[in-house]
Amino acid sequence: MRVYLLHSNEPTLHLLLERIHLPHGTQLPAQHAQSCIIHWGCFHAAKAGRLSFQPVKCMLRAASPRKSAELLKLHGIHLASESEKPSLRFSYEYLIPVFHLQALALFQKSQTVFFGSKRPLQKAEEPDFTEVLAETPSYHAVRAKREAVKAIYALGLDYGVVKVGVLPNGELVVLEVNAVPKLTDRLAELFAEAMHQLEQELAHDDPESRQEAMLGADPEFLLRNERGKVVFASNYMEKEGPIGCDAIVLPSFRKIYPLAELRPEPSKDIKQMIINLHRTMQMASRRITDGSLEWIAGGMPVRGFPLGGHIHFSGIPLSGELLRVLDNYLALPLVLLEDATTGNRKPQYGFLGDFRRQRHGGFEYRVLPSWMISPSIARGVLTMAKLIADHYRHLPARPLDEQDMQEAYYAGDKKAIRPLVPSLWGDLVRLRDFRQYEPYLIPLKNRLLRMESWNEQEDIRRNWKIGPFHRKEESPVNS
Repeated sequence: MRVYLLHSNEPTLHLLLERIHLPHGTQLPAQHAQSCIIHWGCFHAAKAGRLSFQPVKCMLRAASPRKSAELLKLHGIHLASESEKPSLRFSYEYLIPVFHLQALALFQKSQTVFFGSKRPLQKAEEPDFTEVLAETPSYHAVRAKREAVKAIYALGLDYGVVKVGVLPNGELVVLEVNAVPKLTDRLAELFAEAMHQLEQELAHDDPESRQEAMLGADPEFLLRNERGKVVFASNYMEKEGPIGCDAIVLPSFRKIYPLAELRPEPSKDIKQMIINLHRTMQMASRRITDGSLEWIAGGMPVRGFPLGGHIHFSGIPLSGELLRVLDNYLALPLVLLEDATTGNRKPQYGFLGDFRRQRHGGFEYRVLPSWMISPSIARGVLTMAKLIADHYRHLPARPLDEQDMQEAYYAGDKKAIRPLVPSLWGDLVRLRDFRQYEPYLIPLKNRLLRMESWNEQEDIRRNWKIGPFHRKEESPVNS
C-alpha cells in the first residue's frame, strides 16, 4: 500500500516536502485510489473504505479550545485554558511531536533542569525549547511523552505537536495541541522520517497473508479477608513469574504491591488460553496459603484498588486503527457488563486507547477491567479480542468518534450503549472466522443484550472451581 500526502500548501509545509519522497499534492490522483492518505491540514473529506490519517473533523475539533478541553477532560487529561496559563508555574515544560502512536522526540524548555545532551532547534517556532537526547529519559519526560500520545489519540488525531507542563506536585497539564503544526527544520525531519517508516510498514502489511494474532493476558484480582480488608498479594507472591503481584502508584509516587496478577502462557487458540489461565489460578491457589481469603475481580471491587484485564497481542502491527476497533467493538460493549463499582477506575485507568508496547515486539491493550469473573466471560472477551485482531480492517463502525458516545462510555451509561450492540455484533458475524468461535461468543452476546452485570463482590474461585470450591468432576474450561 502506498502513502499519499494530501495538503493545501500550508505555511512551512515546504520544509516537509523537501524531505519526503512520498507522492503528494493538493488533490488525490485517481491512480492512488488504494493509497493510505495522510491529510496535512487540508479539508478534503475522507472516503469510506480507505485508510487515512488525521480525519478533517478531528482537526477542526482540535482547533476549538473549548471542544478540545471537554473531550480531553473525559479522558482524564487537563488542558489549560488561556486564562489559567499565566497563573501556572511548572517544574518542567516539554514540546513533543507525535506521529502514529509514537513520540518522535522531546524538547525541553531551557529554564528547567536537563537530563542528557542537548540539540538546539533550528529556526524554532519555540526558541526557548531545546531537544534533549537522553538514552534514558527522566521520569517526568517519560510521563509527558505518554500524555502527549494519549492527548493526540483522545482527540481522534494521528499526529500533532503537544506542549506539556509538569507542575511541582507532579501533575501533568497539556498546554497546547497543534493538529497542523508549524514546522521547523528539525520537526520536518522528524515527521518525514515517521512518514517513511509508515510507508515501509504498510508495504509489508498484507492483510491476506498476515499470520493470526497470538494472545496473552495478565488479568488482576484482589485478596480480601473476612473483615473486608485487602490483603496485599506481595505477602504471597514475587513480582515476576506466571503468578505475581502488580503495583499501585500512590500520590507520593511510592509503589505498593497489593494486586495479584496472572500471566498465562500465550496462545493462538482461545481454548488453550483458558486452560493456561486456569492453570495459573491453580498455581496461585497453592501459593496463597490462606484459603479464607476471597479472590475478587472486575474494575474496582474495593475503592482505591483499580484492576485491569490487559490483553497482549503479538504477530500483528500496532496502529491507531486497531486500537480504535478494539475500543469500539470490545471496550464499548463490555460496559454493559459493568457492576456499580466497575467504572470507578475510569478515566485514570481504562481510558480509551490505552496501550503499552512490549519488549518482545507486541503490545498490550490496557483498557479493559479484569474480566476473569467467570470462565464464560473470560472466553467471550478473549475470543472477541482474537476475532477483532485477526480481522480489524473489516470492522468499520466508529460510534466512539462522537463525543456523546465517549461520555456514555466513561459514565457507564448502559441505556445509551445497548442500542449499538446489534449492529456491532452484526459486523462480527460477517467475519470469516466467526462461526468457529460462535459457541464461545453467543453466551457473551446474550449477557450483553440482557445488560446482565457481573458481581464484583463475588469470590471468583467458585466460578473457576478453585480451592475450596473445587470438585474433580467439574471443569470450568469446558463448562
